[in-house]
Amino acid sequence: MKNRFLENIKKNNLFSKEDKLIVAISGGADSVALAVLLNECNFPIIFAHCNFNLREDESDADEDFVRKLAKELEIECFVESFETEKFAKENKISIQMAARELRYSWLEKIRIKTDSKYIAVAHHKDDDIETYFINLIRGSGIRGFLGMKEKKNKIIRPLLNFERNEIESYLMLKNQEFRTDSSNTDTKYLRNNIRKHIIPIIKDVNPSFSNTFSNELEYMNDVFKVFQNVINTEMKNIILSSSADMILDKNNLLKSDNKKILLRELVFPFGFSQIEQILNSCNDISGKIFYSKSHKLLVDRDKIIISEIKNTEEICLEISENSPEINFPINLRLAISEDLNYHKYEGKVTFDFDRIKFPIQIRKWQEGDYFHPIGMKGKKKLSDFFIDEKLSRFEKEKCFIMCSDEKIMWIIGHRMDDRFKITNKTKKAYIAELF
Repeated sequence: MKNRFLENIKKNNLFSKEDKLIVAISGGADSVALAVLLNECNFPIIFAHCNFNLREDESDADEDFVRKLAKELEIECFVESFETEKFAKENKISIQMAARELRYSWLEKIRIKTDSKYIAVAHHKDDDIETYFINLIRGSGIRGFLGMKEKKNKIIRPLLNFERNEIESYLMLKNQEFRTDSSNTDTKYLRNNIRKHIIPIIKDVNPSFSNTFSNELEYMNDVFKVFQNVINTEMKNIILSSSADMILDKNNLLKSDNKKILLRELVFPFGFSQIEQILNSCNDISGKIFYSKSHKLLVDRDKIIISEIKNTEEICLEISENSPEINFPINLRLAISEDLNYHKYEGKVTFDFDRIKFPIQIRKWQEGDYFHPIGMKGKKKLSDFFIDEKLSRFEKEKCFIMCSDEKIMWIIGHRMDDRFKITNKTKKAYIAELF
């Protein structure tokens, strides 16, 4: 494995003998193998270990293991402890995403501090395959099917052409200990589910799937280069400005035979996935606005304008009758149902479908807003309702409302409006649930 490892580094010009490397080492098999291989080949390396404090004693044991290994190999070692769950909550992202952001941000700081050339991470071929399927399941656009890069900016992946079983065999041959992350077997995580249930079935059908994957990935990257050349040529006639706001020529976009692909390539980086709806609105009356988590998109008379959202007060999202869910500015599942049971849980409400006029609007509450609280006679100002409910200023600032024809249907997460409740005359229900 050592010879193949060195040949691959040289062949793909990953780094030179003189380049100092930061090795991201968790203590697991992959990163330990990478660290031992680089050290065995006499590359100048520094260990960097992240303690995400997600597995209590296990996390601390991983840190101790890395420190001990660094001492045995006489390698400088940096360790950082993170409040990962707090960071995830504050930034409204998943634990996995939080750990990733914290990790790479800190590794880059260590790289600069130590005057190192690259950050070496231990992703291997099995990781690449699993990531491919994650992207396929979640939807990522064509770039998600191009695989990881062995070298991208300051990140290098020297083990990307090696399989997991090769790495573990190498460690066994070297009689090298490593740590096992208990969460790697937990199938509540999509990656573990793919590893445990999907990949084995594929390899039963095609035992040499790993090689097939590598060949197809190489072909896909070649095809993507052609795709980019074609798309980039057409984009020159569509992009009017890309400075503060991205401004697109709507008419030139609609003239293109590749308009759907072009639109996706142009708006996907800003977080928009409503490609069909945006395209359809280009033929409707101008003024329709779409939102992603970070940007808003205006379909104007002859332009499409994409700008950053600077203030959540300006958000007013429209929901069509058949929308199954929204993910911004809040996460809601939506369904039309024959189930007429009233849900008392504050995060789930059931409306009389026939009393709703679509599209529904989601917006921030405003001074002067009022509604008819369910179970009460008459109307009430939202400001008074919030006082009665003892909501803090911050809780009020985060509050969104759902409206139909300018009537408030639901103070989301708090109370629905009596005018939209289920009655003995209701034939069909509309259910909204926070998730």
